[in-house]
Parts: sequence; C-alpha cells; structure tokens
Amino acid sequence: MVRLNHRIHRFSRSAILAYLQTLPSWRIAFLLLCALVLLKSPAGAQIKPVRRVLILNEAGTANRSIGFIDQGIVSAFRNSPYKIEFYREYLETILFPDPGDQQRIRDFYIRKYQSRKPDVIITVGPGPLGFMLEAHERFFSGIPVVFCLINGVANPLAGFELTGVEDELAPAETLEAALRLVPHTKHVVVIGGTSAFDKQEEAVARERLTPYQDRVDISYMTNLTMPALLAYLKALPPNTVVLLTSVSQDAAGTRFTGNETGPLVASAASAPVFTLHDVYLNDGEVGGRVVNLVENAKIAGGMAVRMLNGETSRDIRREKGVTTYIFDWRALQRWGLDEKQLPPGSIVQNREPTVWEAYQWYIICGISLIILEAGLISALLWHRKRRKRAENELAAALAVAQESERRFRLVANTAPVMIWMAGPDKLCSYVNQPWLDFTGQPLLSQLGHGWTNGVHHDDLQLSMTTYMQAFDRREPFTMQYRLRRHDGEYRWVLDIGAPRFNSDGSFSGYIGSVIDNTERKLAEEALSSVSRRLIDAQEQERTRIARELHDDINQRIAMLGIELDVLQQSIPNASAELQNRFDELRQLAADIGTEVQGISHRLHSSKLEYLGLVAACKSFCREVAEWHKVEVNFTTENIPPTVPPDISLCLFRVLQEALNNAIKHSGAQSFEAQLRGTSNEIHLVIRDPGIGFDAAAAMVSRGLGLVSMRERVSVVNGTMLIASKPMAGTEITVRIPLVAKPVTQTASGAA
Repeated sequence: MVRLNHRIHRFSRSAILAYLQTLPSWRIAFLLLCALVLLKSPAGAQIKPVRRVLILNEAGTANRSIGFIDQGIVSAFRNSPYKIEFYREYLETILFPDPGDQQRIRDFYIRKYQSRKPDVIITVGPGPLGFMLEAHERFFSGIPVVFCLINGVANPLAGFELTGVEDELAPAETLEAALRLVPHTKHVVVIGGTSAFDKQEEAVARERLTPYQDRVDISYMTNLTMPALLAYLKALPPNTVVLLTSVSQDAAGTRFTGNETGPLVASAASAPVFTLHDVYLNDGEVGGRVVNLVENAKIAGGMAVRMLNGETSRDIRREKGVTTYIFDWRALQRWGLDEKQLPPGSIVQNREPTVWEAYQWYIICGISLIILEAGLISALLWHRKRRKRAENELAAALAVAQESERRFRLVANTAPVMIWMAGPDKLCSYVNQPWLDFTGQPLLSQLGHGWTNGVHHDDLQLSMTTYMQAFDRREPFTMQYRLRRHDGEYRWVLDIGAPRFNSDGSFSGYIGSVIDNTERKLAEEALSSVSRRLIDAQEQERTRIARELHDDINQRIAMLGIELDVLQQSIPNASAELQNRFDELRQLAADIGTEVQGISHRLHSSKLEYLGLVAACKSFCREVAEWHKVEVNFTTENIPPTVPPDISLCLFRVLQEALNNAIKHSGAQSFEAQLRGTSNEIHLVIRDPGIGFDAAAAMVSRGLGLVSMRERVSVVNGTMLIASKPMAGTEITVRIPLVAKPVTQTASGAA
C-alpha cells in the first residue's frame, strides 16, 4: 500500500509539472499567487483556545423543551473568547425510568468522558444534577457544574459549591391573569401528573394558590390516567378554567413529553387552558406567566462562560428563573377573551393580521396610484397650456437670438483680431472673416479640428495639449504657436481662450481671440539673447576679477605679510610696543588676504567648476553661516551627478543672491536651502522666517538683485516664484528643466 501511494504521488507530481510546462507564464504566476494567498490566510487568522462544554439533559431530543434550552445555552457562548466544543448527552429518565437502566447510562457517560474531560458541565433537570452529585467527587472532580430547571437544591457535598438557575413557577400570577380574562370564573381545575417532577410542581401550585381558595373552587386532577383525564376535561362545568402544570407520567405509569401533553389537554378541554410552561404553548393553550426556557438557558450559559473565564461557583450567585406573560392570540379568539385585559407587557403570539395590516401596502399603493393619475392628468393639462405659452415665448426669443447672432457676426467680421468659437465637444464651430483672410482657407475647412492643419507641426502637440486641458478644467488659457498665413509664411500668434456658460450655469464651449505677435516674439528672443550675452559677459568679468584678486592681489598681500615678518626679525632689540605693532600689521595683512580670497570665491567658485553643484552650494552655505554668524540648513535630494554648466551656474548665483538678500533684509537668524531633483527638473528653494516683503514692489524698488535672478532663470528656460508676506517669512522657488524646452513654442496661463 505504501509503495502504491508513493507511485501515485510521483505520478501526480510529474503530471502536474508536465501540465505547468504547457501553461503561459502569466497563468503560472496567477496560480502561485492564489496558492500564496490560500497558504497565508489561515496563518493570519486568530486561533481561539478550545473549551469543552458538556450539556447533560434530563430528556431526549424528542422533548420540545430540549431544543429551547439548547438554543439559549448556545446563544450565551456566541461572544465568548473561546472555540466551544458542545457535547450533548441525555439521561432519558422519562423513557428509561428503571434505576438499573439509569445506572448503566450513567456508567457509560463516566467511561466516555474519563479521557476527554469537559471544562464545564451544565445539568438540565433534577436527574442530571443528581448524577453529578453522586459522581462528581470521584469522576469529575475539579470540573465546575451549573444547574438549570431545579427547584431549591442545597449543597449536599462538602467543598462542592453549586450555582445555577432555580426553576421559578408563577401559578398565582397565571391564575390572576385567567380571572381577569374570564371574570365569571367559579371553578379552577389544576392538571398534573404522578412523576416526582410533576408532584414537585403540584406542591408549588398548591402553596401559591392557597390565597385564591376563598375566591374560586380549586380542584387538583393529578392522579388520573390520561384517558380518564381527557374524559373529565370534556365535561367541565360552566365558568371553569384549566391550569396545566406538568404531566410527564399519568396514574397508569404512562410517560408523556411536553410535545404530547399540551395538544391532548387543549383539544379535549371544554374550557380555556392556562399553562405554566412555554413549551406547552402554540397547541391551543391560552398561555399565562410561563417559564421562559430560552432565557433561563441563556442565564445558565452565561454562568458557564464566567466559569471558563476563571470565576468559581462561590463568585456566582444563584438566580431565579425568568417567567414571562405569553399568550396565544388564536386561543384568545377561540374563547372570546378580551386582549385588553391582558397584564401590561404581555407578549401575544400567532396574531393574525387585520385586513389593513395584511393589505395596507396594497391599499396605500392603490390610493397613491389613483392620486398620482389624477395629478398626472392635471399636470398634463397645465403643461399643455404652459407649452403653448412657452412656444410663443420661444418663437419671440428665437427671433431675438437670430438678430443677436447677426449683430455678433457683423461685429466679429469687422474686428481687427481673429475670433473663433468652439462647442462643449471641443470642436471649432465658428471663425470670423479676419481668420479666413489670414489663413486664406474656406470656412468649412477650418471647422472641427480643421484649424489645426495650419499650425506648425513643431507647435501642434503642445498647443493641442493646452487646448484640451483647458477644456477639461473649464479654465481660460493663453498659448503661442505658429500659424500658416495665406502666403505660406508661418507667423507667431497669441491665442487667448475663455469658457462660455449659459444662463443656467451649464458649460457651452469657448470663445477666443488670436492676434499676430511675430514682431513681439522676435523682440523677446532678441532681448533674451542680449540677456544671455550680458550674463555671459558678467560671468567672464567676474572670473577675470576673481583670478586677479586670487593670483595677483592675494599674492601681493601674502608677500607683504612675509616682508613684515622679515622686517620684525631684522630689529632684534625692538621695544615691546614696536613688536606688538608688527604683529597687528601682519594679522591685518592676513585678514585682508582672507577677505580678498573670500571675495574671489564669491565672484568665481572653483568648487562649482571642479566639484559640482552640490559641493559648491554646500561650501557656500557653510562659509556664509560662519561669516555672518547665522544658521543655514542646506539639504539635497536626487541631484544627478552631472548637471549642465549653465544650469549649475544659474542655481549657484540664485542661491548666492537669495541668501545674501535674506541675511541682509529679513532680520532672521536661521535659513533653509534645499536642492531637489525630479525626473526632468531641478528645484531650488530658499526659505527664511523673517519680516517678509512685497515681492511685486521689490522687483521695482530693491535694485537689480531680484531682476538679475529672474533673468538668469529665464535664460535657462526656468521659472521663479516668490512667496512672501509682511512678518510671515519668504520662500523663493526656482524650477529649471534638465531637458531644454522647444524655443519654438510657449504656453502659459491657466493651461
């Protein structure tokens, strides 16, 4: 067998491998992912500790009460922190009353649970409790016991505390409810059986009903056979009510369950039958203040949960069972009993709905449909009248709109600019006559996306992106592109578009104007070229001066220091005052040399040329902090190892100018500088928490510093943003693209 299993395993593994080789790679990956999820899920689940609960019942599952009790116990464990294993056993004392049979049943359970001890035991009825009292010390020692449905049990064993739910009968309350429902009652017949449990309930009923013996005639039919009892119930005198206690055995020794007694008594009795147990309901009994088996079982189950959590029987006091006023609506109707006479808070079961309750939604829907149809008819008549009035108003408005359209076209065609319109679908719906004169194309060829045929192919993609994004955001836009004139020459035009909205706020498209700004574009390019040449010339002059300072002036100052030192040594007998004067002059020469060297570095940074942007900026921030006695926090992130020289120089000069301005004007003692790289840009941010300033006014009144910074940034196609408010600090942000933008296309504004 082992060899056969091994062969099957080998065959299965080889077959699986062969099958996997035929699958595409994405399917294999999907299968592996599913297997990983299935293997991982149980590990992530929280494992609850297992606890065993033994429910030892008096009767078997054929008895209806067992189902009620089991339902209540299980519901009590629903929110416990354990995984509960329920073990349900039945002594069946009604079906097997012989002591020998009972002893054999008990011995079987003792052997069954010797090697699998429960953690708590719940006994249901007197038989299971008696079994536990006899066998607990020897066979179930240390296991807590909770009893249910027992009347007045004591603690017969030393050291074995008992707790649980004591059975609580309410015969007096039930009879009081019966007398309210049947006010002319003269006779009360109490029905009971001959078993020990039956006699126990009979004794409780006799004790509790003693105060009523002066009001009504109470007789106890508790020692009859079932046929005789049924015959007696069929011939009851008028003005009689029946009180059913427990009949689990009649005078002939015949055993009965709660499933059997209730229907037999209720169907035979010629008077209303009231009961003390909810298990007898729904078979024709009127009801009463009955023992609520489900709630009692919940209480017992809750005690068992507390014991599993560590409490002992001494910590948990016994509780009286729950009784509830429950009545059967069908029995009330059968005997003509007034529901208004029921005790407050009573539960009425099996109520048949009235015509209104059963069909209220049909009635409501029917009436609603009638009202709706009437409303629709009225609305249609009113709408018909309103439609005629609206048609007349529409005709007048259409005439006005046509006249307005003619005026607009007249104004547009005589305007000195090109005008276009587009609908919500982003398609051009109108161009004026100056547009047609400029392009030399017919009107139909320019509608839709036809106007793009005249746009230079280098400018088309950026122009369409700006156009489409503005449409999606419903925002104005401005863009520049080259448009082919009727003579074939491409001219730079400035296109300004604005969204249009209807009176109700709905979007209706765009209207735009286009002007020829070729001359301005050429002037801007010429100015930019001049700015670049000026900046280059300035840098060359800075470099020349820096080298002169470093290589000539600084060397002369160094020679001056050496000459002072030689002169001092040539006068050996000089006075102390003269010696101090030599030291001061030599130190002054050294300070001047250091300052000249610093000026040389600020004019031209050799570190920027040889070590790169990051090293030069870090060194400059450190030097500035030491020289001015301030704190400069410099950070970098994702800066590429090589940055184009013109971009490096621009960022370095902006950092120099911005920090010098901040130290000079902000009044702050701490500053931040950050270089951050992205996939296609480098960002430089300089912040200070100082007094701030008016950026627009500063561009005019604060010299050439900010203007020079902006010119440098524009030369490398970058942007500079100044965010500053009085007493709220300043932040200068520079963004420079690493890949040069096409000089043939610009777009700005909201697009």
